[in-house]
Amino acid sequence: MEPKTQAVAWPAPLPGRALLLKPGLRLCETGLLVHAAFVPISIAGMQIGLGIAALGIVLAAAGGSRLRRTPLDLPLAALVVVALASDALSPYGFPSLSFATLWRSVAGFWIVANGLSILRDPPRRANELLLAAAAGLAASALVGIAQYGTGLDVLHFVGLRSEHALVEAPGVPGHFGAMGFFTSRLTFGHNASVLCALLLGACAAGALKGRARIFALGASLLGLAAVTLTFDRAAYLGLIAAVATLLIALPGDPRKARKRRLSFALGLALTLVAAGALPGVRARFASGFDLRGNSDRVFLWSRAREIVRDHPLSGVGFGNYPRVCGAYYDRVDPAFPMRTWAHNSPLSLLAETGPLGLFAGGAVALAALAALLRRLRRDPHGLALGGLGALVTLFAVAQAHDVLYDTKVMYALWLALGVALFPEAAPLPQGRAVPGVQTGSAVQAGPA
Repeated sequence: MEPKTQAVAWPAPLPGRALLLKPGLRLCETGLLVHAAFVPISIAGMQIGLGIAALGIVLAAAGGSRLRRTPLDLPLAALVVVALASDALSPYGFPSLSFATLWRSVAGFWIVANGLSILRDPPRRANELLLAAAAGLAASALVGIAQYGTGLDVLHFVGLRSEHALVEAPGVPGHFGAMGFFTSRLTFGHNASVLCALLLGACAAGALKGRARIFALGASLLGLAAVTLTFDRAAYLGLIAAVATLLIALPGDPRKARKRRLSFALGLALTLVAAGALPGVRARFASGFDLRGNSDRVFLWSRAREIVRDHPLSGVGFGNYPRVCGAYYDRVDPAFPMRTWAHNSPLSLLAETGPLGLFAGGAVALAALAALLRRLRRDPHGLALGGLGALVTLFAVAQAHDVLYDTKVMYALWLALGVALFPEAAPLPQGRAVPGVQTGSAVQAGPA
């Protein structure tokens, strides 16, 4: 007979420990939703959400839940170890704690992925996180669009930011670059472009349906409009690369996929035409291919190569680049203003951690790519296509910006990979069934 209910078999917990399971799951679910909603809005909000979810995971584990491995565990752990080792071996010593731990955003992936794996109906919960992120993106996009014409800094206006944080739109006097609730138009552009790619991929694959799909598409269009008004050239190129990838990897029946590709391509063409209607956007996009106009990046990359030449094995230490680069810059141009990283994430990582760090970073990207492709083959209508779009977007952006060191942007990527790659259901050992609780691995209850 068909089972009446479903339950999960956990290793039998000690008396009283099972009481921790239900509040742990509730905290985990709440924290993940808070995190997803605030990823496009606030670094404080996204971290608070992760903290709540992490506490929930700990309580659920104490109540008998088990964490599972993910495809990124080893490469991410290796990257963190190499980063710490490079600081230990650096002739410049450790940087400040905040800089030495700029890899800390990787916790976002582990918490999202493992949190989903212990909740009831993980695919549905992952879609809920997607919609929460879409709501946050829509809100921040509306603010960014309004900023272009008004210059309104919402957080400063309500007293949550002491200084007015706005910059003029490049090449468009009297207007301002969209930055949403962040303090940088580039951070907002990179963050929003990753989320747009995630949502578009999820919609194209059919992971979202009905009103949820309409809502996600609407949020994506608002996000694309806001990214256009950031004048963030790398975000433009990242989204183009993502859409091209989505068109190629779009799953499903060949005839239906062909129709979806045509509609997707038409939508992209209309979006590009609308964006190109603004002369400032056209000029900004074209300037990305002007070598003379990008002499600042040539300067940055040349100095980074000098740092790599002088520290070829262990680098200058993870997070140490801003401390070291001044001496190299001053030899050529003491007035050069940008004294952060090399504006190229792989080059910055090579300069700081040497070839081993660059290999570890590449291993993370390749492991994520391989895992997404495997998941896409097994579940073509899940969130893997969206995760693939997000990964491609950020990889493209990373060639011209130091996104690896911008936690506000990296949390968006880890959210995308977490919802796309949460651990699949696996058989659990026999133990005590916990009625009314279900995770991705359901064990059939007895016959009615």
